[in-house]
Amino acid sequence: MNRRGLLFMFVLLLCFIGVYLQPVISYKASPQTVQPTTHKEPPSTTLNTQKIATEGLAVWIGQSITQFEQFFGEATSVTESGFGFQNRTYQTPEMSYLEIVTTKQKINSIKVLRVGELDITPFHFRMDLQDVTKFTTISPNVTFTFQGASYSLELMEDDMNYRPLVAFENDSYAILFFDHRQPSSGLYSVMYLDAETLIKLSPYLITEGADLHYVAQKDADWEQINRQNMAKSLNTMQRLRKDLGFERYQTDFETQKVSEEMLTLFLENPEEILSTERLQSLQRVARHEEHQTWVLSNKEAKNILDTIDSSATIHFEMPVYDPIFTILSWYNNPYLVTHLYFEELESIGVAFSKENVLVLFQEVKNTTESSD
Repeated sequence: MNRRGLLFMFVLLLCFIGVYLQPVISYKASPQTVQPTTHKEPPSTTLNTQKIATEGLAVWIGQSITQFEQFFGEATSVTESGFGFQNRTYQTPEMSYLEIVTTKQKINSIKVLRVGELDITPFHFRMDLQDVTKFTTISPNVTFTFQGASYSLELMEDDMNYRPLVAFENDSYAILFFDHRQPSSGLYSVMYLDAETLIKLSPYLITEGADLHYVAQKDADWEQINRQNMAKSLNTMQRLRKDLGFERYQTDFETQKVSEEMLTLFLENPEEILSTERLQSLQRVARHEEHQTWVLSNKEAKNILDTIDSSATIHFEMPVYDPIFTILSWYNNPYLVTHLYFEELESIGVAFSKENVLVLFQEVKNTTESSD
């Protein structure tokens, strides 16, 4: 009985040894080639702007201005831009503003400032960036196709914080303008626009795509257009000053005259103000060889001011095709916020010459009533 038990245990042990050692013996007898670890690239982190449902004023982009005015009434003024499009403004409450840009009766862009009765869904004035992220992604990259060509735009950090871009399913876009100061923080303006206007105005860095630009019309009445742009720009800046909680700018004949003299002086003799390199840069932008905004540096601006013997501050920029869009963009320009958000009373002059603009800021020592 004991011998049988020991024999059984011996056989069972051999079975266990065979079962557990077989894989090891097999592995050592015929080792498999070890495959090198494949390095997988991480998935792309490029976040392209997602399109949201078309609603609010976005539905009118690309539509007939005649149809729009059947719903909202006729424009109170229609002016020529000198660049192939018309500007139409409409009756709104005192602190509001509505301007529509049209080409051949088709709506290219719509700009609104606090127009409460108009539907700007899904946006609302004074909303913050967090409100926007509830229904779309604020992305640093935007890609689209226009007339068979691919385009890519890149938004910088300031762009995403102060004027992010939202895309709609009807291939229109909205630039949202934010103020982040308390207590007036939030959305204060929206610009709806089509793809062509987005390319030509170039509010963001274009990293891919053919250059498109506006061309000045030779037969345009530039004297009248310059005056209209000056008046419209002053009114918009005054409206924004009041809306943002600051005292309105003082306007007077002398400040306006000096701003026009400075602009003329610079445009007629830029070589006296700029270095050779900077002059060539200005000329390339003027010839549309470079698609970018050209502005005077602080040192160059001081050179102009010294010729007038003025202690003021100036800002020169070109090209400016749409003055209201340009002014709205200034509020995320770190070089201009000092004066746009300056709490003390200033006198202001705005001078235009086609696509060139110069703004003169002069601190007022003795507070007087504005002639505006």
